[in-house]
Amino acid sequence: MVRLAEAVEAHRAELTSALVQVETHRTAATELDWLLAGLIPGVNNAWLAQRRGIGTVFTATPATLPLYSMLLFALAPALAGNRVVVRAASASRDCVRLLLALAVEAGLPVELVEQPWAEFSATAAGNAGGVVYCGSVGHAAELDEALPEHVRLICQGPGVCAAVVTDAADIPVAARTVIATRIFNNSQDCMATERVYVHRSVYGEFIDALLTAADTVKTGPNDDPTTQLGPLLIDGLANRWLSNPTDHGTVLRSPGQDGALPGLAIFEADADAPIVLEEKYCPVLPVVEYRDDHDLAAMLTLGDYALGLTVFGPKLPRFGTLDFCHVAVDSTLYEHEDAWTPFGGHRRTTLVRGPGVRRTGPVLVPYALSEPL
Repeated sequence: MVRLAEAVEAHRAELTSALVQVETHRTAATELDWLLAGLIPGVNNAWLAQRRGIGTVFTATPATLPLYSMLLFALAPALAGNRVVVRAASASRDCVRLLLALAVEAGLPVELVEQPWAEFSATAAGNAGGVVYCGSVGHAAELDEALPEHVRLICQGPGVCAAVVTDAADIPVAARTVIATRIFNNSQDCMATERVYVHRSVYGEFIDALLTAADTVKTGPNDDPTTQLGPLLIDGLANRWLSNPTDHGTVLRSPGQDGALPGLAIFEADADAPIVLEEKYCPVLPVVEYRDDHDLAAMLTLGDYALGLTVFGPKLPRFGTLDFCHVAVDSTLYEHEDAWTPFGGHRRTTLVRGPGVRRTGPVLVPYALSEPL
């Protein structure tokens, strides 16, 4: 770990140059900080010395946050004693190639392949002891059916995180934080705020503060260090929501002429609107008004995905966290980021399959794909 951390630090400029092809300079700086922090030996990963691998792990990693995702889903299983075969998303494969070369030099048994998806999944079915997949629910279901029962499987799908602005919230702070967490990584991050529920008594005040905060966002090219919102890496997902914005709610802030990007669109929408429950990876923020805790609880139980919940106010609602796995109160989920803590969500967000286990919820990938010595 130390050897790889030293190599990453020595090649930070080169890695940053690759990353700004797919994300903002600000995101690249944060991602490399998280990567380096995850490579520091400490209490949270000391258990690695007491584990052994299960064999060969096949990993399919996402396009966004490519280097940090590589640590979470590929390098960490290798550090737990597995040989890891990686299929990185093509959009950011060049970034991954640089990091994996450093990992191999540091002695980790990792290999990058560029097989078509069908060939990769078929190879995994015949050779893997475990598979990690990050991507669509459809591919996850296909893997679950195709992989032999003895193959351990971890699938991480869409997150769709919620924020709640209670009647006790600091409204200006909440508004600025919601905007910052919505546009992180150009709004293409599983822990970004995709929807916000606002108590009716502060709704008008919050909308005013939200629009003011949105107007300060600096858009531009990814390699400009001052850019906060740049071009989308996965651009096809925006068409559904921005080609005809008025189909999805009341437009409070337009994304730009003819839906041009970058730009942050803000909508007022109903709790059961598709834009609230389904939108994942583009700069769109739907806002929903709620009356009381009972009303809010009913709204939060809607939808197929439950990952993160952020509450603005001094305490959680009386009903607790429902089935959201990552919860922040008067802070952001990003402030609590740690590569060596379990990650995942309920509903259709995460699937964990192993010996005698089939569940949803958080999972520490290298622990699940290793055994005691």
